[in-house]
Amino acid sequence: MRVLPPELSAQLGEAEIMAIEAHPVRLSDATSVDAIDLAIGWAARVEKFDADRALPWSDRTVWNEHDLAGALFARDFLQTALDGLPVSARDRLAGWIAVADERFRSYTVDDPDQKMAKIADVDLNGRPWWWRRVPVDGPIVQDLANY
Repeated sequence: MRVLPPELSAQLGEAEIMAIEAHPVRLSDATSVDAIDLAIGWAARVEKFDADRALPWSDRTVWNEHDLAGALFARDFLQTALDGLPVSARDRLAGWIAVADERFRSYTVDDPDQKMAKIADVDLNGRPWWWRRVPVDGPIVQDLANY
């Protein structure tokens, strides 16, 4: 049995967890994952990008603009997973995800030059809000200056 972060565990009952586990999202022909794992992954990525803002660009542990693009694709998969859930499970999990989304918004700004779209080679038409945000400061800002 997986261990959930305490805040998430407080949001989800056994019925919601079972409902979420019954609706996995296919990431590839060989890999499926459920919305809980995707939500935990998104929250961890948001935390990592926030923490990296205090590090120098030369630090080899810092994630770059391509890692951010990957995180945005992961957030897309999370939204797909949420959309496929029964209402009760979706609403409870969405409440927890909203905290990570708000944290992401807190240290990002609009991306008027659509640099993330260029990096990820995506069309922003129909793409959600997270594709239009970039960190306000930190090493990724230096990387984005190249686009």
